[in-house]
Amino acid sequence: MATEDSKLEVLHDHYKDTFSILQGHLQLRDRIFVFILLAFTVILFQICSPEGSGQAISQFVMSKLGLNSPVDTSFLGTIIWFATLALVVRYFQAVVYIERQYGYVHQLEEHLNRAYGSKVFTREGKSYLSRYPTFSRWTAFLYGVIFPGLLCMVVVVKILFDWSQPSGGVVQLWVNQIISGSILLSTGLYLLWIHCKK
Repeated sequence: MATEDSKLEVLHDHYKDTFSILQGHLQLRDRIFVFILLAFTVILFQICSPEGSGQAISQFVMSKLGLNSPVDTSFLGTIIWFATLALVVRYFQAVVYIERQYGYVHQLEEHLNRAYGSKVFTREGKSYLSRYPTFSRWTAFLYGVIFPGLLCMVVVVKILFDWSQPSGGVVQLWVNQIISGSILLSTGLYLLWIHCKK
């Protein structure tokens, strides 16, 4: 039968492992965010300079894949939509996972504090939340309101642009519409969860 000391050691190791896994997801979230910004840049380039962006993207793909003939820019546009959807969904998944894990880390800290008889484990719990600086509130607002709002705005502008200046067939436009709708729906569900979670 496990002793209290061995149980405490297992709990402490589990706390460290959980926090280490959480740090890995934080890094993943940050990398995905950078890729979303790159996708945003490409989409804005497509809106601001349709012909120039089409040629530049086509040449980039040709050079990377070693192709001799240009690639259909409307097809590349749909690929960019798919990539953006995948990145956005994965980013939201990472953020939701991280937020859910913080609650679990707080519970582990409470168990450890009870076992130690003092509040020594509060790095991610009460200490973190009690001294939450104004700048951290501002960044939370940027990531939780401004970024999703800009994401929705860019998606809506791009799909309206695609319909006003169609470069592919009707089927391709509808595929792009479905993808953009999926991005908007994912963003809405993410915002609902982030701002309404208990």
